Amino acid sequence: MIRKARFASALLAAPLIVGAAGCISSDDIDGLHRQMNDIEKQIQALEKKSSSKEEVAKLNENVAQQTNQLLKSNADLGVRLGELATQIEQLQAKLEDTNRRLSQLSQQIAQSQAGASSTYVPPPMGTPSGSPTTLVPPAGSPPVSTTPGTGAPTASTTGRPSPSELYNTAYADYTRGRYPLAIQGFEEYLEAYPSTDLSDNARYWMGESQFAQKKHREAITEFDRLLRDYPKSDKAAAALLKKGYALLELQQRPEGVVQLQYVVHEYPSSEEARLARARLKSLGVETR
Repeated sequence: MIRKARFASALLAAPLIVGAAGCISSDDIDGLHRQMNDIEKQIQALEKKSSSKEEVAKLNENVAQQTNQLLKSNADLGVRLGELATQIEQLQAKLEDTNRRLSQLSQQIAQSQAGASSTYVPPPMGTPSGSPTTLVPPAGSPPVSTTPGTGAPTASTTGRPSPSELYNTAYADYTRGRYPLAIQGFEEYLEAYPSTDLSDNARYWMGESQFAQKKHREAITEFDRLLRDYPKSDKAAAALLKKGYALLELQQRPEGVVQLQYVVHEYPSSEEARLARARLKSLGVETR
């Protein structure tokens, strides 16, 4: 624009120059017109270049905005995937609890049917009417006796909860969101039964209970104890995955990324590996 103003000033001064110079030929005037046309074309070309630069700058700004929005969308997607994974695990936990309860109910029904088929032995002749009535239970059942007017039968018990009772009680607390009670119950289970088939599961659900309370350091401690005490546990992959999540929550990104990559490497075909890949992708980390 500055150049155009200068050229316009030169054009306005041209008649003055012509008058001062006296007689000028028509060829000179034509030549001057040609120069003026060339200058005008140059000015137009400069204006086009200037507008092109502005368009490029505006295009770059739009691209930058779209890139930022895309990155934000990827981050939000990663968070949603993590929340979805947690919900799936909770649903799996509830399903496992339901299956166990159904198994217990089936056993109770079977025991009730066995008790109903007990053989009734009539009292010997001359037995007083107030004497207890004896039932002969099936083989292997605890002795049961009733006294008229006393109500339900009483069975001999050990007074100590069974492993399934302890575990199922703690597991029910977990599925209902009573995490401190669940941790206490699983701890009691491990103290009483440290070497059963469910001991590693108890340790894992303790870690999950800590994670659900956002106590990520405590959760990592429980997952590490599981991996140390039960290296062949079927919960190892899940423990490694949730340990990686906990490290990321603690802003320990390098350690968390390494942990998730380890899950992908060691358990490539597992559901945990799929979740680890998705979380790594949301972090901008490519996996093979």
